[in-house]
Amino acid sequence: MIIAKSRTRFLMLILSLILFIVISILTYRHQGFLHTLSQIDHSIARAVVPTWLENIMKPAYIFSHGLLAGLLIFVIAFFLWGFKFKIPATWILLTSLSGWLLINVLSLFFNLEVNGTKIVYPAHTTFFMTLLISYVLLIIIPEIQHNFLQFVCQTLLLLCWIGTFMMTLLAPNSNVASAIAGWFLAIAWLQFSENIYRIYAADLYRRKGFSNSWY
Repeated sequence: MIIAKSRTRFLMLILSLILFIVISILTYRHQGFLHTLSQIDHSIARAVVPTWLENIMKPAYIFSHGLLAGLLIFVIAFFLWGFKFKIPATWILLTSLSGWLLINVLSLFFNLEVNGTKIVYPAHTTFFMTLLISYVLLIIIPEIQHNFLQFVCQTLLLLCWIGTFMMTLLAPNSNVASAIAGWFLAIAWLQFSENIYRIYAADLYRRKGFSNSWY
């Protein structure tokens, strides 16, 4: 099975969920260190970050848009389906669509405003980028035969995530609390979805239309 059995998956789910709840409570109640950092206006953050570093991170900014991340996720699922990874492709689409619904519902509950600017909480950028990179690491990277190429791809994915996270901090409608919350929420959602995959993938394989799929 593509998604391996893990003894730490449930622990990761609980831990990331607890951290997300704690950050959300502290942010909503305007308490804690993260709230203090959130008071820093994004214009000040831009003044602190060197221009050369911002220019280096700009290519990652294109991945910080939830719409583009969604498009890339659809493209990955499309090609996986074509290469007989139908069950993983279906899992990716269902995880992404349900995750999109989850984060949008949560965003309605958090009416967060910092320095007169409405903040999107949790940040959609870090949420969808974490999902996107995780799909590649779980399904595509293991199919690469050469260890060096795997290392290069993993390094590039890590740099893309860091760049996206940094550009999220510089965006006017995000802050450090929303970025971290989006990350923890994505980790929790992935652990939950991976467990669902392990429970139902074998059963789905026996259904018409999925019998020739890798899973």
